[in-house]
Amino acid sequence: MPRIPTNARLFGEYVLGKQTPITEKDFTPQELSQMLRMIEQQDTRNTEKEKDLQRSLASYQRNLETFEPSENLVQDKKGNLVPKYTEKEYNKEIQNNIKTVERQLASYEKTRDKTAVGYRKERADPEGLKLVDALSQSFTSPAYNIETTLGHFSARKNKDGTVSIKDTYDFLGYGNTKPVKFSMSDFIKALPSAITKPEAFGTLLSRAFLADRKRDVDITLDSKAKAAKTFKEAL
Repeated sequence: MPRIPTNARLFGEYVLGKQTPITEKDFTPQELSQMLRMIEQQDTRNTEKEKDLQRSLASYQRNLETFEPSENLVQDKKGNLVPKYTEKEYNKEIQNNIKTVERQLASYEKTRDKTAVGYRKERADPEGLKLVDALSQSFTSPAYNIETTLGHFSARKNKDGTVSIKDTYDFLGYGNTKPVKFSMSDFIKALPSAITKPEAFGTLLSRAFLADRKRDVDITLDSKAKAAKTFKEAL
């Protein structure tokens, strides 16, 4: 008999009121390895974004004090080409751009040991997959189980080589800090469209009847080498 998928099991525990923290023991070896893979992929994307910002900063710094009116022309109301900026306005614009990029680069430096992981591009539908597809993914996709359990999550790299994920299992929605509550009339109105999509139905049910309920997430991931070994042993 197939084991109950992680996302379904943890949602069932949530509905039943279980309050002990969700830990690495609640996930399969494949899912733990997938978490590390998702963190690594996001780190790669972050590195590329940081390099882009560094290139932008270098470009802005080169352009500072090199105002060329002929390269910054726009049409006026009469159709004549005129400089878009005065030299003072141009330099002010470049300085503002430099400050913006420097702030963005500083945020990378401040969060060097942290990684914020979001959804994959293929999960663009906020209401989730239809029933048959959701069931299939729940039984076959570690990534889908993670996304439908943790949602967006933040990971911290520790000095001992482990990675910590501390979060809250709830249904507030990304970026919300207060309970999102649905009235009974809202629940009834949304039910027909949500009933065919497990994620949407779970969110609707939770916000209508369990809006104040939450559960801590406290996951510790082992090093990549050990996680990879565990993954191979589970195959």
